[in-house]
Amino acid sequence: MTTTTSIRRLAVTALLTASLFFASCGDSAHEPVEAEAEGGGVTTVAHRHDTPGETCFVCDAAKRDAGRLWCAEHDRYEDRCWLCHPELEEQGRLWCDEHNLYEDECHLCRPDAHADDEKSSKAAPQRQGAAPVLMCNEHRVPEEACGICQPQLAAGLNPGGELRVRFESIQSASKAGIRTSAAGATEAQSSIPAFCEVTYNENELARITPLAPAIVRRVLVDVGADVKAGDALAELHSAEVAGAKSAFISAVVDLHLKEVARERERRLAEKKISSEKEVMEAEAACRTADLTLSTTRQRLLNLGFTIQEVETISEQLDSSATLLVRAPYDGTIVERKAVVGEAVAPGADLFTLANLGTMWFSLSIPADKARFIESGLTVEATFGGRAGDEFTGTLTWVNTSIDERTRMLKARAVVDNAARTLMAGMFGDARVLLGEAGAAVSVPPDAVQRYEKQSYVFVKIEDDLYSLRRVALVEGSPFDGQVAVTAGLAPNEQVVTQGAFTVMSEFLKSRLGAGCADD
Repeated sequence: MTTTTSIRRLAVTALLTASLFFASCGDSAHEPVEAEAEGGGVTTVAHRHDTPGETCFVCDAAKRDAGRLWCAEHDRYEDRCWLCHPELEEQGRLWCDEHNLYEDECHLCRPDAHADDEKSSKAAPQRQGAAPVLMCNEHRVPEEACGICQPQLAAGLNPGGELRVRFESIQSASKAGIRTSAAGATEAQSSIPAFCEVTYNENELARITPLAPAIVRRVLVDVGADVKAGDALAELHSAEVAGAKSAFISAVVDLHLKEVARERERRLAEKKISSEKEVMEAEAACRTADLTLSTTRQRLLNLGFTIQEVETISEQLDSSATLLVRAPYDGTIVERKAVVGEAVAPGADLFTLANLGTMWFSLSIPADKARFIESGLTVEATFGGRAGDEFTGTLTWVNTSIDERTRMLKARAVVDNAARTLMAGMFGDARVLLGEAGAAVSVPPDAVQRYEKQSYVFVKIEDDLYSLRRVALVEGSPFDGQVAVTAGLAPNEQVVTQGAFTVMSEFLKSRLGAGCADD
């Protein structure tokens, strides 16, 4: 085949490709394409299907050879595209202009060719045999690794797999403002991000209220005071307390009188002066008085008096209206509502007492991560204004439903606060740690690019050549502002940290209309 013949063939196939681009492959026949033939005449080349709805590998990507690169610009196999690879054309071998294949390969024109190939493949080497690596002449990389010409291959990359992206010149890469830095070695752990609010540990939080209607006479503590269990917090004046004390004192005196009468009847009975009936009546009266005393004593205990205070009332016959409100356990007064002279009813909040030794992290976790969350996991949190400070707690509760309003999963962690550095109402970022920490590579967040729901970084190979590298990331991000990579990248590799979006645009330019054979 002469050089002139090759040029004319290229012209014919180029026009054919243009016709295929604008034609509908599902039609029973494509419109014929007129092209200049040898000798200056016109020849007609048509891509036809005799059966309505029939397709072939030219118009149906599903029918193409698996793993064989396709030239999307010229609608043919890459190793049969003489527009991109004129050096691969075999002179003198018959060519199928309709399907852009050699005639002895085109099983659409010669159905027996495919069967013959299968029979001979076991007995003799294929025609392509040890064919040379198909090179992208424009970008000077193997065609199967050219990210600009074959961007569709990125979706099939595993972590560590890569495609090459070459700029037009070293100067163009430099002018684009691309900067790189070495990836660093680190340790990272998979985690789930969460929003965090610090609240009091409600298992050690008390709302202190009066147990009887009263008037506040004195307030003995203020907000922020540390108190011990049993310390008096306020002094109240209560008529109900005075009545309860009087009833108790009367019951004490009455029981004493009934016990004296019982002993007298017993002595008289021994002397045959009193009857057995009178003795039994005296003992019954004594038991009734004892029951009344127990009832009045319990009433005082229910009003908040201690056993020792009740004994003191009995000994001193104290019938005053004074009622002391006391702390139920050690803690800190975090809220005070008691005001001198105010009338208060049972259940009214006078003080809020909290044990600040531990606090709660109230967490809001994305619902799609709920399957990873369980009690016992470690939680780390950091808060604005406290750079570098991390607080660690343990998950103790996970809700069994998703919040209807926020569509988040609620969870709770307990954290030690012995240093009193955490305060209720603080908001911050938290992460729930999963599994064990392991070796990883750290890169800035701007270095990571997303493409078709996968993560990639660009690694510098030459001044004008970069590798689009698929990477696996740790779930969540460390608090040091870096993204952790667990697979696909090694420490000290030069990663694009500034201008990564520009390299991504270069990678995608063929999908924006630029072709590998364009000048």
